[in-house]
Formats: sequence, C-alpha cells, structure tokens
Amino acid sequence: MENLPGSGYVAPSQKSEDQPKTKEPRARFGLMSALVRLGLAVLVLGLAVYWALSWVAQRPEVPQRMNRERTFTVEVIDPVYASHSAGIMAYGQVASARTIELRSLVAGRVLEISPNFAVGSQVEEGEVLVRVDPFTYSGAVVEARAAVADAELSLAEAQEAYSLEQSAIAAAQDALTSAQTDLERAQSLLESGAATQQTVDTRALTVSERRQALDQRQSNLVTLNAQILRQQAAIAQAGYALEAAERDLANTEITAPFTGIVTARNVTASAYVGANEAVASIYESEALEVSFMVSDANYATLQRDGLFDRPVSVARTTGTGGEAISGRIARVAPEIDAATGGVTLYAVLENEQGDLLRPGTFVSVEIEGMAHENTLLVPETALYDDNHLYVIREGRMAAIDVEIRDRDGSRVIIAADVPEGESIITTRLSQAGEGVAVEEEGAEQTAGPEGGPGGPGGGFGRGPGG
Repeated sequence: MENLPGSGYVAPSQKSEDQPKTKEPRARFGLMSALVRLGLAVLVLGLAVYWALSWVAQRPEVPQRMNRERTFTVEVIDPVYASHSAGIMAYGQVASARTIELRSLVAGRVLEISPNFAVGSQVEEGEVLVRVDPFTYSGAVVEARAAVADAELSLAEAQEAYSLEQSAIAAAQDALTSAQTDLERAQSLLESGAATQQTVDTRALTVSERRQALDQRQSNLVTLNAQILRQQAAIAQAGYALEAAERDLANTEITAPFTGIVTARNVTASAYVGANEAVASIYESEALEVSFMVSDANYATLQRDGLFDRPVSVARTTGTGGEAISGRIARVAPEIDAATGGVTLYAVLENEQGDLLRPGTFVSVEIEGMAHENTLLVPETALYDDNHLYVIREGRMAAIDVEIRDRDGSRVIIAADVPEGESIITTRLSQAGEGVAVEEEGAEQTAGPEGGPGGPGGGFGRGPGG
C-alpha cells in the first residue's frame, strides 16, 4: 500500500529502514475539521456584530446638552458715601477720681454718730457724721472774744489820748507863737529905750519854756501813736485767737465734704478721738473715672485726630448687658508701660450715669475712632487681596481699586470710586474675576432662548462660591 500523506501509514520496507528515527505523534484532527471550526467562529462573530449593531441602532438618541456660561447669584449693596469711623476697643477698670480720708481736727469724746455713717452707705454733702464734745472749745471761744474786746477798749483809750494830745500840741504851738511875738516887741522897745533888758530876757525865757512844752507834747504824741499801733496788733492777735477757737468749735462736727460712698469707718460713739486721727474714708460717687490701656499705634492715631475730650462708651464686661455709660478722655499716663508697650488713658464718666458703677468694676471701653470723610463701609467679604472689589456692570463682574482706611470688626472703611448706579458685590466667590457673569440675588427670573440666566439649566452652578 502506498504511503498516503497524512494517513499515518508506513510501508514495512520503509519502516524497517527508518527504524532508528523517532516516531511522530498522530494528528487528532484533519484539515476538514479545522475548516469547520473556522467557519463556526466566523459565524458566531458575525452574529455578535449583527446583534451589537442592531442594539446600537435601536437605542434612543441621547439629547445633546448645550454648553452654557455659568451665572452666579450674588448679594449686593449700594455704595453710600459718608463719614465713617472705626471704634477702638479696650478694657479697663473703674476707679474713684476723688477720694478723701476724713480726720478729726480736734480731740475729745464722741457724742453723736450719724445713722447713715456706715461702710457702703451714701452720705450727702454737709451731713454731720461725727459730733465731738464741744465744751472746751466753746470756753476757748468765750475767752478769745473777751481778749478781743479788751484789746479794742485799750485801742479806744489810746486813740482818745492821742486826740487830746494833738489838741494840747495845737495850744502849745499858739502859746509859743504868742511868746515869740512878745519877745520881738520887747526887743524893738529895747532899741528905742522904751523897755529894759530884763524885760527882753524874761520874754525870751518864756519863749524857751513854751518851746520845751511843745516838744514834750510832740514826744507824747509819738508815744501815743506807738501805743495805738500796739493795741491794733493786739486786736489782730486776739482776733486770730478767736477765729482759731471758733474753727476748733466748728471742727467738733465732722461733716461730709461731698455726696459720696463711705468706704471705711474708724470711730464709735462715746469713744475718744485724738487730733488728726482718721475717722472715715469717702469717695465721691459722681466723680468716677476709667483707666484703660491702648496700643502705642492707636495712641498715635488718637493723638493726631484729637485725644482729649474724645467721647468713650463704657459697659460692664461681666453679668447681663446694661446701658452703656458715656464719658470723655481726660488725661494720659506720663509713661508708656514697659511690659506691654501700651499707653494708659483715663476717661471721666458722666455725672448722671456714674453711680451705675462702683470702683473696681471691670469694663469694656469703646473709643470713638478717627472720622474718614467721603468713604464707604463694606463687609470684609467684598474685598479681594485688600486692594479691589467687584461691582455688577452689565450683568458681569467689574473690578474697582480701593484703599483701606480702617477696619471696624467684620467691616472695612475704604476709599473707592464706584460709578453711580452700580452695586457692590458682597458675596465671596472663589471664581471671582473680571467679566464673570453674575446676577443680583432676588432679581426677577426670566428664561432665555438658549437656556441663559433664568432658562433651563441657567441655575447650574449658582450660589455663593459656585
């Protein structure tokens, strides 16, 4: 039998010749089997492609979505130019601007104490708080008045003697003048021989005697004048003693020098008090002040704009919020605090409101800041990079340069030139930029033909921050 290719049959003669060669494995499938398998694979693939194309052809068409510009809804404010100021906040403590320690200026036993004289009580101006036994001081007044009366009587006597001596001097002067006239007449008669020398000598002696009498009177007048001066000094001295005695008598009543609150009382009824002994301490309830500290930079700002008499508003830092108390800056500490670098200021509270606080109360102090004319007050969210903001211009964002003048909490005082009719955007947008489409919150929604603002899909991506 002939050897057929692929049949696997080998002739015996040939088989013996090729005995040493390795026997090849017999193929499982033939050419026809391979062709059948290939045909089946092609058929399956064709059916799969057909089914896929049919499914794609039968699938409903997906509506095409148009690309639309995002429009952001924002809040806006109208620009209002005015004078704005940012208050400076500080914290301080209430203190008394006028405190006095009452002392007894006289010594003695305490006879009476006012029922209002107690620690924490309010006493009125002129009210007698303590009364000291006045017996000794009343006697001193009587003695001083008697001394004054005696000195005045002695002065009157000296003045009367002075007046009489002046009259005597006048008479002595007239007598001397008459004697001198007689002497001159006698001398004339002596020259004519009508008078003797003895007559002339007698009349000359008379002139000498009368001159001596006049000199004596004048000397007496000087003495009486000195006596008058001495009595006047005695009257002044006695008057001083009387005034001192009257003051001591008045000082037996210790009175309140002003309306205030008693902070200390060191005396009791029937006790003995010594001169200059402290009996009480009082502060004036209508003279309270607040001490607080500001930074050196704020102090410089206030100093440039006018520091003294600048209004302040004071409120308690603890407890329920009450009515703010107004005041004015009165003075400045002489030195800067080395530890904090701040400057201590003192503000005097208004009289009609100061009694709402007591010394030692911790308070917050708001100082009226520097006024910035023709400026805008905008929220912090309206600013970008601290140098510009955005306005709505024809439905889009437009940048406006600004200059920051001051800050007031979450608001900023700026100088900017915002055109009339344009609104300032206050909503913070992360996508903010020149030309970004925006619309004012609350504006009427109208649908656009292409799904613009107000149309289908027009609200996609709206809202603060996108």
